[in-house]
Amino acid sequence: MTGRPGGIAIGTALLLSVAAAAAAAALDGGGYRYDAAGKRDPFRPLALRQERNAEQRAPLTPLQRYEIGQLKLVGVIRDVTPPRALVEDSAGLGFILTPGTPIGPHGGVVATIGRREVVVEEWQTDVIGERHRREIVLELPKDEAEPAP
Repeated sequence: MTGRPGGIAIGTALLLSVAAAAAAAALDGGGYRYDAAGKRDPFRPLALRQERNAEQRAPLTPLQRYEIGQLKLVGVIRDVTPPRALVEDSAGLGFILTPGTPIGPHGGVVATIGRREVVVEEWQTDVIGERHRREIVLELPKDEAEPAP
Protein backbone atom coordinates (compact mmCIF):
# COMPACT_ATOMS: atom_id res chain seq x y z
CA MET A 1 0.00 0.00 0.00
CA THR A 2 1.01 3.58 0.15
CA GLY A 3 2.76 5.09 3.08
CA ARG A 4 -0.32 7.09 4.04
CA PRO A 5 -2.16 6.28 7.25
CA GLY A 6 -5.54 5.90 5.47
CA GLY A 7 -4.09 3.69 2.71
CA ILE A 8 -4.52 0.49 4.69
CA ALA A 9 -8.17 1.26 5.39
CA ILE A 10 -8.86 2.04 1.73
CA GLY A 11 -7.11 -1.16 0.60
CA THR A 12 -9.06 -3.24 3.11
CA ALA A 13 -12.35 -1.65 2.04
CA LEU A 14 -11.56 -2.35 -1.62
CA LEU A 15 -10.70 -5.98 -0.84
CA LEU A 16 -13.95 -6.43 1.14
CA SER A 17 -16.07 -4.95 -1.67
CA VAL A 18 -14.48 -7.30 -4.24
CA ALA A 19 -15.09 -10.30 -1.92
CA ALA A 20 -18.72 -9.25 -1.39
CA ALA A 21 -19.29 -9.01 -5.15
CA ALA A 22 -17.75 -12.46 -5.69
CA ALA A 23 -19.94 -13.95 -2.94
CA ALA A 24 -23.06 -12.38 -4.46
CA ALA A 25 -22.18 -13.82 -7.88
CA ALA A 26 -21.62 -17.25 -6.33
CA LEU A 27 -24.99 -17.12 -4.57
CA ASP A 28 -26.72 -16.06 -7.75
CA GLY A 29 -25.24 -19.10 -9.52
CA GLY A 30 -24.71 -17.23 -12.73
CA GLY A 31 -28.46 -17.12 -13.43
CA TYR A 32 -29.07 -20.85 -12.72
CA ARG A 33 -32.19 -21.71 -10.71
CA TYR A 34 -32.89 -25.25 -9.44
CA ASP A 35 -36.42 -26.49 -10.12
CA ALA A 36 -37.45 -29.40 -7.89
CA ALA A 37 -40.74 -30.06 -9.70
CA GLY A 38 -41.01 -33.73 -10.69
CA LYS A 39 -37.82 -34.75 -8.88
CA ARG A 40 -37.68 -36.91 -5.78
CA ASP A 41 -36.36 -35.56 -2.50
CA PRO A 42 -32.75 -36.82 -2.26
CA PHE A 43 -32.95 -36.80 1.54
CA ARG A 44 -36.07 -39.01 1.72
CA PRO A 45 -35.34 -42.78 1.93
CA LEU A 46 -36.52 -44.92 -1.00
CA ALA A 47 -38.11 -47.38 1.44
CA LEU A 48 -40.75 -44.81 2.40
CA ARG A 49 -41.67 -44.39 -1.24
CA GLN A 50 -42.18 -48.15 -1.68
CA GLU A 51 -44.38 -48.34 1.43
CA ARG A 52 -46.63 -45.64 0.03
CA ASN A 53 -47.02 -47.63 -3.20
CA ALA A 54 -47.81 -50.75 -1.17
CA GLU A 55 -50.67 -48.92 0.55
CA GLN A 56 -52.19 -47.98 -2.80
CA ARG A 57 -52.35 -51.58 -4.06
CA ALA A 58 -55.36 -53.84 -3.73
CA PRO A 59 -55.38 -56.30 -0.81
CA LEU A 60 -53.33 -59.46 -1.40
CA THR A 61 -55.04 -62.79 -2.06
CA PRO A 62 -54.09 -65.72 0.21
CA LEU A 63 -51.82 -67.10 -2.53
CA GLN A 64 -50.02 -63.75 -2.81
CA ARG A 65 -49.16 -63.75 0.89
CA TYR A 66 -46.80 -66.74 0.53
CA GLU A 67 -43.25 -66.40 -0.71
CA ILE A 68 -42.91 -68.66 -3.76
CA GLY A 69 -40.21 -70.69 -2.01
CA GLN A 70 -42.74 -71.62 0.72
CA LEU A 71 -44.94 -73.45 -1.79
CA LYS A 72 -44.41 -76.99 -3.07
CA LEU A 73 -45.68 -78.24 -6.44
CA VAL A 74 -47.61 -81.48 -5.89
CA GLY A 75 -49.47 -82.04 -9.15
CA VAL A 76 -49.98 -80.96 -12.77
CA ILE A 77 -53.01 -81.53 -15.02
CA ARG A 78 -52.30 -80.82 -18.68
CA ASP A 79 -55.24 -82.60 -20.37
CA VAL A 80 -57.56 -79.62 -19.70
CA THR A 81 -57.66 -76.12 -21.11
CA PRO A 82 -56.12 -74.16 -19.50
CA PRO A 83 -53.66 -76.50 -17.78
CA ARG A 84 -53.73 -76.52 -13.99
CA ALA A 85 -51.25 -77.16 -11.23
CA LEU A 86 -51.65 -77.80 -7.52
CA VAL A 87 -49.31 -76.26 -4.96
CA GLU A 88 -49.47 -76.56 -1.21
CA ASP A 89 -47.96 -74.76 1.74
CA SER A 90 -46.12 -76.36 4.67
CA ALA A 91 -49.42 -77.02 6.49
CA GLY A 92 -50.84 -78.91 3.50
CA LEU A 93 -53.26 -76.20 2.36
CA GLY A 94 -53.63 -76.48 -1.42
CA PHE A 95 -54.04 -73.88 -4.14
CA ILE A 96 -54.92 -74.42 -7.81
CA LEU A 97 -52.87 -72.48 -10.36
CA THR A 98 -53.63 -71.63 -13.98
CA PRO A 99 -51.56 -69.45 -16.33
CA GLY A 100 -52.00 -65.83 -15.28
CA THR A 101 -52.66 -66.58 -11.59
CA PRO A 102 -51.05 -63.97 -9.30
CA ILE A 103 -48.69 -65.61 -6.81
CA GLY A 104 -46.24 -64.29 -4.21
CA PRO A 105 -45.97 -60.85 -2.59
CA HIS A 106 -43.65 -59.44 -5.29
CA GLY A 107 -46.17 -59.35 -8.14
CA GLY A 108 -45.43 -62.84 -9.48
CA VAL A 109 -47.67 -64.37 -12.16
CA VAL A 110 -47.84 -67.98 -13.35
CA ALA A 111 -46.35 -67.79 -16.85
CA THR A 112 -46.51 -71.41 -18.03
CA ILE A 113 -47.42 -74.83 -16.73
CA GLY A 114 -45.25 -77.59 -18.18
CA ARG A 115 -45.28 -81.36 -17.87
CA ARG A 116 -43.45 -81.40 -14.52
CA GLU A 117 -42.98 -77.72 -13.73
CA VAL A 118 -44.60 -74.34 -13.22
CA VAL A 119 -42.78 -71.17 -14.29
CA VAL A 120 -43.55 -68.04 -12.27
CA GLU A 121 -42.47 -64.64 -13.61
CA GLU A 122 -41.70 -61.81 -11.19
CA TRP A 123 -40.64 -58.24 -11.82
CA GLN A 124 -38.27 -56.68 -9.29
CA THR A 125 -37.24 -53.06 -8.94
CA ASP A 126 -33.61 -52.52 -7.94
CA VAL A 127 -32.18 -49.66 -5.89
CA ILE A 128 -31.77 -47.47 -8.97
CA GLY A 129 -35.42 -47.95 -9.93
CA GLU A 130 -34.88 -50.23 -12.94
CA ARG A 131 -37.21 -53.23 -13.30
CA HIS A 132 -35.77 -56.71 -13.92
CA ARG A 133 -37.60 -59.89 -14.90
CA ARG A 134 -36.97 -63.01 -12.82
CA GLU A 135 -38.23 -66.53 -13.50
CA ILE A 136 -38.83 -68.97 -10.67
CA VAL A 137 -39.39 -72.63 -11.54
CA LEU A 138 -41.37 -74.94 -9.25
CA GLU A 139 -40.72 -78.60 -10.10
CA LEU A 140 -42.48 -81.78 -9.12
CA PRO A 141 -40.37 -83.90 -6.77
CA LYS A 142 -38.64 -86.84 -8.44
CA ASP A 143 -40.62 -90.04 -8.07
CA GLU A 144 -38.39 -93.03 -7.34
CA ALA A 145 -40.72 -95.46 -9.14
CA GLU A 146 -40.74 -93.32 -12.29
CA PRO A 147 -38.15 -94.16 -14.98
CA ALA A 148 -35.72 -91.42 -15.98
CA PRO A 149 -36.69 -89.60 -19.23
